[in-house]
Amino acid sequence: MEEPVAPRRVKRVIDAAIIVALIILVAYAGWRFISPTPSNLETSLLAGSPPTLGSANASVTIVEFGDYQCPTCGGWYNTQEASFVQNLIDTGKARLVWRDFDYFGPDSTSASEAAYAAGEQGMFWQFHDLLFKDQKAPNSGWARRQNLVKFAQQLGLNMTEFNQDFNSGKYDALINSNHSLGIQAGVTQTPTFFLIGPNGKIVTIAGGQPESVFEQAVTQLSNGG
Repeated sequence: MEEPVAPRRVKRVIDAAIIVALIILVAYAGWRFISPTPSNLETSLLAGSPPTLGSANASVTIVEFGDYQCPTCGGWYNTQEASFVQNLIDTGKARLVWRDFDYFGPDSTSASEAAYAAGEQGMFWQFHDLLFKDQKAPNSGWARRQNLVKFAQQLGLNMTEFNQDFNSGKYDALINSNHSLGIQAGVTQTPTFFLIGPNGKIVTIAGGQPESVFEQAVTQLSNGG
């Protein structure tokens, strides 16, 4: 016996609803897999013990992804970072976290390794500053390993310890992890900054933006905006 028309229509509507629901579920699952939720992104950005400048009690954390050979990073450092540190970091309004995002080549990775090796002696930020102050054109040789050793000597580091750490390969996993995290977070250029407020809200600032842009964003996040 042929099925009545009305029940068939109801069945088609139910089947269609099920299919739509499955499509939405699959799409949502894919989105969750590819793009972390803000809370997961916050956890990832702050995981581990990355180099940090400023008070742990600051209401806003600024995570910078950069490359020591990146001209835009160097330009921002040399024109904006002094006032950025003075107005935001030194005042306790924010703290700065560094994560390398090396893409200019092997010398970028070597520079990151050297900075981390200096960090073993409590001199990460001094080495970080020296790299940007002495930055020259990417892959011109200024950041080759021999020159990085000279930078360490210039800072008066224990060279036996520095060379051992620098040449150990112990930072490879960290550097690769930072790069993967940057890709996961959507970094497409350096510098890219993620500003994390006390309520977990995240603001992204990409490129060499003026220090005033950071001040405005920090104020808004601190006020719950």
